[in-house]
Amino acid sequence: MVEPSKNYEEVIQVFAPQEACFQAVSKQMDKWWTRSVEGGLGGVGDKVTARFPPDYGFWTFEATSFERPDRIEMICTDAHHKVEGQPKEIDQEWLGTKIIWEFKTVGDKTEIKMIHDGLTPTLNCWEICLDGWNHFFKNSLKSFLCGEEPSPHV
Repeated sequence: MVEPSKNYEEVIQVFAPQEACFQAVSKQMDKWWTRSVEGGLGGVGDKVTARFPPDYGFWTFEATSFERPDRIEMICTDAHHKVEGQPKEIDQEWLGTKIIWEFKTVGDKTEIKMIHDGLTPTLNCWEICLDGWNHFFKNSLKSFLCGEEPSPHV
């Protein structure tokens, strides 16, 4: 069981250069997260919106730290999460949460650490979001960076 105050945090390792991993997160979310992405992250203040059609919701993030090729921090500035059968509070739960991406070369691999600061078991969306990140980060992004077929939301 995860501690109620523990944020979502996972690590993957891939056989891809660190810069390619950084690019996948900053500019290529449409390849592994959702096909409906607007914007991209090229520096502090840049925004990206990830939409999940037909009407599952969207999240807009603003880069608050951009240290190529080592780290990206982004804060959720707009959120809409629609899940049938869930309390209406789920809609805005990501608002103000931060996602921290850390990239480092480990031998012949790149290690990517992702922390979703604020995504904890106390949120209504915890189970749904846990499944989502485990799929999109641990499976789809990893597949994309390993030259395999990713599985973004379409």
